[in-house]
Amino acid sequence: MRNKYNNFYYYLFDWANSPFSTIVITFVFSSYFTNTVADNKIIGTSLWGWTIALSGILIAVLSPYLGYLADNKKSFSKNFLIASTLIVVILSFLLWFATENINVFFFLFIILIANIFFEIGQAFYNSQLINFKGRKNYGEFSGTAWAFGYLGGITCLAVILAFFIIPEEPLFKLSESKYENIRICGPIVGLWFLIFSIPFLINCKNNSSSKQKHSFSKFIATLMELKKDKNKINFFIARMLYTDGLITLFSFGGIYATGVFNFSFNDIIIFGIAINITAALGAYIFGFIEDKIGIKKVILISLIFLILICLVILIVNNKTYFWVLGTMIGLFIGSIQSSSRTALINLSSSKNINSSFGIYATSGKVTNFLGPLLVATFTAIFQSQKAGMATIVIFLFLGLLLFSRVKI
Repeated sequence: MRNKYNNFYYYLFDWANSPFSTIVITFVFSSYFTNTVADNKIIGTSLWGWTIALSGILIAVLSPYLGYLADNKKSFSKNFLIASTLIVVILSFLLWFATENINVFFFLFIILIANIFFEIGQAFYNSQLINFKGRKNYGEFSGTAWAFGYLGGITCLAVILAFFIIPEEPLFKLSESKYENIRICGPIVGLWFLIFSIPFLINCKNNSSSKQKHSFSKFIATLMELKKDKNKINFFIARMLYTDGLITLFSFGGIYATGVFNFSFNDIIIFGIAINITAALGAYIFGFIEDKIGIKKVILISLIFLILICLVILIVNNKTYFWVLGTMIGLFIGSIQSSSRTALINLSSSKNINSSFGIYATSGKVTNFLGPLLVATFTAIFQSQKAGMATIVIFLFLGLLLFSRVKI
């Protein structure tokens, strides 16, 4: 793929998929579940946390083997990207039926399966970076793609806010009392993902043309080779820790804002737009900075600032201060996500890129259940959402310590 649209196709898939994590997992449906579907906020927070935790465990188990198959089975990576996209699209449409009287566990089952296919699909998408860009100026390219993703989340949130949340009479005369103006977010996310992902899915390549026989024993042998690369192991473990903190921030950001600062749905969506704007700026600006000062410095700086901001958020009770600090978090989340992707590209060879990103997905999920699990458990034990969210800082700090030892 050497035409002038290559970069744009890659960017567009980030634009297409971002609303799912932004609207379904982080802001709108997480808050809708805890405030409306669940019996109360405390139970809702715990159930949501345990669901995200379970999805993390399953993603961690499945991703390495699926990545191995993509490296060793022709057409697997592209076909899986198409299939996972369609599954997430269909399940997003089903969220329209998530009324306040829906069976709680059916609702959570939809979230569970959708998140699994979304996250594993993301691993294959990340591995496509070398097919679209080659092996230079990763920082700028990856940062721009992440920025497109955040802008996609912003635009989708803005559409929902302008046509379904703010107006006294939502578009299509949807009922607010039946939460139709909230539930419509699911089909909007699904349609958005479907339409804007098509150019990328048509033009993406299979990273493997191999016709070799593959087996589970060969997969285990491939994993055993990783033992020889202690530097990459350190990277995976460090990312495992700090990503656990980031994922927990995403999963509980809207819930925390609602429970502690009494954010309305309007507040949640506007807050989501603000964070996506700063995250887009962070990914884009730090992408250029990364090519100047290096990947490692960008990630270390971002982690340090994230830890400091999170500590301050835990002690403030003023809604305005929370707004300011919350939007600042976006700057450094954007830079970490973009730079982590390019870090692995630099640490990997093209022949095992899918396997590397399979393990990359696992490193983001293998303990991913711990963050939501600890938040849910501490929230339940202390009957305090602040107590639960305090556990995030631990993961960020441990990730910082270990990443400082990685050589890139």
